[in-house]
Amino acid sequence: MDWMLEGLLQGTQFQKLYNRKIEYLRREYNLRKVDIDILYFLFRSGENNTSKDISDLNLFNKGHISQSVGRMENQQLIYAVRDEEDRRCMHIMLTDRAVKVVEEIIALRQQMYNIILKGVTPEERDVLIRVSHKVNENMKEALEHYI
Repeated sequence: MDWMLEGLLQGTQFQKLYNRKIEYLRREYNLRKVDIDILYFLFRSGENNTSKDISDLNLFNKGHISQSVGRMENQQLIYAVRDEEDRRCMHIMLTDRAVKVVEEIIALRQQMYNIILKGVTPEERDVLIRVSHKVNENMKEALEHYI
């Protein structure tokens, strides 16, 4: 396989750039990478904002999620609200302070996208998005069959 494609699929270069971009946020707000990723997920998740929803992404294990949630509750970035229909279920909500952090995360991510998509035409971006969806579906299907 082409090494450039391999690197893109593994995301190693993306992760290096992402880690460098978020270093300021990590220091400024005393956050870990997992915290930043969870805050961003919660901001975009709508009503799918439980620990299980985060876990279903298979990005983090339950222990990392639990530690991160506890840490961010202590920092007053998030709080939990019991589900009205299922009292066992807790929804994780962002505080106003967390929304400010997420706005910075979004700005950094936009900077990253501008960097990595520099020189890519709108048509090429559309193709990239379509191919990415197909590749993700293939991986999702493979994981469902082999787990």
